[in-house]
Amino acid sequence: MFDYIFLLCYSITASALEVIADVGGESALRFYEPIQPVIDPNNSDTVVNSEMLPPTFHEKDLLPIVSHLMTVGKVSPRAMNLPTMQPIFLIGDDATSETWLKQRLAYLTEISATGFVVNINDYERLQHFRTIAKSVPLLPVSADDLAQRLKLTHYPVLITNQGISQ
Repeated sequence: MFDYIFLLCYSITASALEVIADVGGESALRFYEPIQPVIDPNNSDTVVNSEMLPPTFHEKDLLPIVSHLMTVGKVSPRAMNLPTMQPIFLIGDDATSETWLKQRLAYLTEISATGFVVNINDYERLQHFRTIAKSVPLLPVSADDLAQRLKLTHYPVLITNQGISQ
């Protein structure tokens, strides 16, 4: 039995390579050119990726934002030790999140928190929440990865270096 396995292994390794297709060695360079960094001729320290974004890009192009793993609901407070965590909060486009934001706006401003709007359909609603938030930044972001990592299922929620609270 061992002889057959040895013979089989030897015959596989000893076979010659066979060319299945030869397309003339076309260079793949053309696929990489659009993502190559371009150095600004006026300032060699500046790298410009002019072709990375479309000529007109607006935040509206990101919407709608859907976080499949999160819904509006109650969040149980949890103590966590996150020493380098900057304060963030997660809200959605709903009455509960809007009330929560209004009630905690002074505190969110005081701690320099950044808000992630994790479920929102259109730009006008995002602007509505920004009007309420005043100087507190609000960004449309899907929070599925964050929800998995922190075992979150509901918002609105505040995440600081000390833990999670609502």
